[in-house]
Amino acid sequence: MPACAPEYCRLARSNTELVFSPRARCHHQPPFTALRRSFSSTFSLIPEERAVSPERPPPLPRALRLLTWGPRLCLRPLWLLLGLFAHPAWKQILVVLPTLWIAASLFIFWKCVQCPIGVLRMLGRALSSKSPHKPRTVLISGGSSVQALHLARNFHSAGARVIAFEIEGQFTLLKYSAAVARFYTVPRPHPADPLAYARALREIVDREGAVFFVPVSSSTPAYYDALAKPHLEVAGCQCFVPSARDVIALDDPLELIRVSRAAGLATPQFWVVTSDEDIRAWYESGAAREGRHFIASAGARGARDRLRFVLPEERTNFRFPREISSEKPWVIIREPKGEKIVTCTTLKESRAVNNVSCRIDTERRGLVPQRDEEADAWVARFVSRLAPARPMTGHVSFRLVREEGAARGRLVALGARVGVSLPYLCQGAAGGAPAAVGKLLHTVLDTREALFAYWDPLPYCAYYRARPAERRPPPPEPCKTPPNVPL
Repeated sequence: MPACAPEYCRLARSNTELVFSPRARCHHQPPFTALRRSFSSTFSLIPEERAVSPERPPPLPRALRLLTWGPRLCLRPLWLLLGLFAHPAWKQILVVLPTLWIAASLFIFWKCVQCPIGVLRMLGRALSSKSPHKPRTVLISGGSSVQALHLARNFHSAGARVIAFEIEGQFTLLKYSAAVARFYTVPRPHPADPLAYARALREIVDREGAVFFVPVSSSTPAYYDALAKPHLEVAGCQCFVPSARDVIALDDPLELIRVSRAAGLATPQFWVVTSDEDIRAWYESGAAREGRHFIASAGARGARDRLRFVLPEERTNFRFPREISSEKPWVIIREPKGEKIVTCTTLKESRAVNNVSCRIDTERRGLVPQRDEEADAWVARFVSRLAPARPMTGHVSFRLVREEGAARGRLVALGARVGVSLPYLCQGAAGGAPAAVGKLLHTVLDTREALFAYWDPLPYCAYYRARPAERRPPPPEPCKTPPNVPL
């Protein structure tokens, strides 16, 4: 080993910058001038000349520091507060977390008022039990819908005791209402055991002593409410719903077309399909390109399932998720172009005693109340042609279209649903639909206005607290459009 090797190794291990003189150089190693400090890979892209700490500003002169010592001492807390509020973390909090603050405030507000409201309810029940004139108890279904809330408030204003229920898995809107004395959840009705739903309602009626049952049928078909009607009437509860046979006649689109023709009313163009070959033949005929079509379940099973799907224009895009057979027929209906109307008709002893009509505003996606004498006449004429098994009492909703073109002004029925629908919001607590409609003419029904009441504000808060948490699914494909929301 050369004699200069130990000196070379010692210099290579040093971390300081050394400059070798020509006399210390060894002819056994290559010449070099300096050893520089190695930097980590984090700063490998930063030039070594720029990787220096920032210089502090020069201090103030001593005389100036003595003169400004007092003001600087007084302003020091202010500068500290400004530096604290100017921190970048506050910007993130102010931008990202307002929704969390609102939800937390509503949650705290609900927890604070929940206990006093419970105490007031207990006192009210105790006083009502001791009162010689005990209010009648009304049972309402569809506890997640706005029309059910409006119905409960109307009954409460009339002096009735309101009991509401909803199927499991739905939002319990009426649970937060001061107009509802008690709220229940029942199992979802299933075709395998349709009487399980009736037994659950019978248990509620026996426990609460309900004397009236008004189904809203927003989340369940009215078919199951009609099956429960005999069981509830035995317990002394009057049901405002037609019999099962009459519900099938109203909820079945084919029966609706048959009654409309018998009454001399216009009907839409339709095709009955009972197999996949019928669907293929319908597409091959080219009818799908002549307008907007939807396929609806027909027959007794159709009234029970109450399904409706929008059809695509091309056969290749058709992927139907349901069975089509002679036991489960379907009907394809062409939707006419024109003004769409939705009604809420009150039937009493098979007579239309009240009818509220609303125009569907597609741009603002709302209902516009209006006085429509033609719709009233159409409903009266249709109801007069019905042949019910027994006098019908309840609510029915009709979906009508006022056609354009050659037959302008002619009303065509696209469907009917048994139960209280959204146009019921036009009816005030005093009962007179004409007076209520007069105040709302040519105005879009606002959900916020329908939810809010100064004496019952919690449903409004609960509804809009739960809405941001709901994640709407992406829009489905035309061939997989889900069934329409019941009106």
